[in-house]
Parts: sequence; C-alpha cells; structure tokens
Amino acid sequence: MIHRAQSIPASRVSEAPRISIIIATWNAARTFERCIASITGQQFTDWELLVSDGSSTDATVDILRRHADQIAWWRSEPDGGIYDAWNQALAHARGDYVCFLGADDAWAANDSLALLFAAMGSVDYDLVTSRGLMFDPATGKKLRFGGKWDYRRLGRRMIVCHPGMLHRRALFQQHGGFDTRYRIAGDLEFLLRLPADTRTLHVDVTSVLVEASGISRRNVFPRLREQRLVLARCPRYGPFHAWCAWLDKLWRYPLARLFGLSH
Repeated sequence: MIHRAQSIPASRVSEAPRISIIIATWNAARTFERCIASITGQQFTDWELLVSDGSSTDATVDILRRHADQIAWWRSEPDGGIYDAWNQALAHARGDYVCFLGADDAWAANDSLALLFAAMGSVDYDLVTSRGLMFDPATGKKLRFGGKWDYRRLGRRMIVCHPGMLHRRALFQQHGGFDTRYRIAGDLEFLLRLPADTRTLHVDVTSVLVEASGISRRNVFPRLREQRLVLARCPRYGPFHAWCAWLDKLWRYPLARLFGLSH
C-alpha cells in the first residue's frame, strides 16, 4: 500500500520545506505516537514528515492513517530493511535538509529544530550535528552522546549522533543514497563517503531523545562486525585498519558498558 497525504497545508505544497524528517517504521506502535507528537509540537514549523513502513502488523498503520494530514508521504509495504526504507522516502523528500529519526526517538524539546536552524543562520552547512540523550526505560539509565564532525576520527568510532542530524539533501544527490547491503551500519558507510572539506556545524545542545531499543543498540556485536566490513571497503581504511579498529572496540565495549560510557 502506498499513500500520499491529501490535506497537506498549502504552504508546504507550493514551496519546498526547510527540512524533511524521515522515519522508518516496523511494528512501532508502542513509541510511534510519542515520536510524531515531538515533531508536530515543534516551534519551528517549516518541515515535512515522510514515513516508510515495512508492512507492520501491529497498530502502526492505524497511527499513520490517524496522522495522515500531518504526513507529506507514507507507504506500508515490505522493504529490504531500514536503509531501503530511508532511500524510498528520500526519493520523495523536498526539504533543503533531511534528518532521520527512529520511531522510538523524539525531539528533546519543542524548540529543538528552532535552535538548530537559528545556529545555522544563513550558512548552507552540509551537516549540522548536535547531541543525543540515550535512555533505557527499563533501568532508567541515561547517557548523553554525540560530538562534532571529525573527518579523521570518523570510522574508528561513530562520533556523531546520527538521529536528528541535519544532512543537506544535495549530499544524497552528489554521493548517492544508503547502501542496502547493510542492516545496521549503513549510516556510517554513507558518512564515510563524504569528503574532508564537508562543511559542518556542531550545536552543543541535546536535541534528540534516543530510546535504547533500536537495532544498532540491541545488536552490538553484529553492529561491530558490520562496521568492520564498512571500514574494510572504505578506501581510506582498508582491511588491516578495519580489523585493528574492530579489535580496539571489542575490548573497549565491556568497559564502556561497565562505566556507562558511549560505545
């Protein structure tokens, strides 16, 4: 099933929005309403929302229908994973910038987008990074993570907070979409394609809440394996440095878990 919302505000039809917010969903009814509410409650209103659903069997599609007047495009059909879903939504995105939220993520406050765009001013940055707050609803543990873009360090670690990060949409036109061979580390692979002169801005605010239940956070060792494959295929790393980075993460991970550090 493919659905195109009909009652989009006229201002969003006549002019391209400043940002396209893309969400990939699959059986996400437990948290999806919270995510949507954090978007529709933003003080900054020049956005469009696109949702690519992987043929959910719970109430996710009911939620999509209920919020159809706030969604520029959505579809619900089988896909090849999160990066295939993102690519499908990207084909319909019209914003100057694109960001990706998980269905279990949410903007941290109603002025999160306003703060990011105010910090940008009139400069067309390629990437705008900020910080995330990861929380575990089962244990109550919280962890702030995400730093500024660093071309030299990216790869050895995922140093940025990808949920809520603003990507200039032209980057996908210049460097292609996400590689659907990956199930967990496709966002890292895309970022590693970007050149050293990528224009970036880091806004030192916590802009997004990230529930510790997403695929990359549940599947740590498959994530590390995929990251190793990504680095091995990256021209500026290669197989040897990929294995070195993997071994380094392997012994650091238990310590990070023990002391509640970002990993």
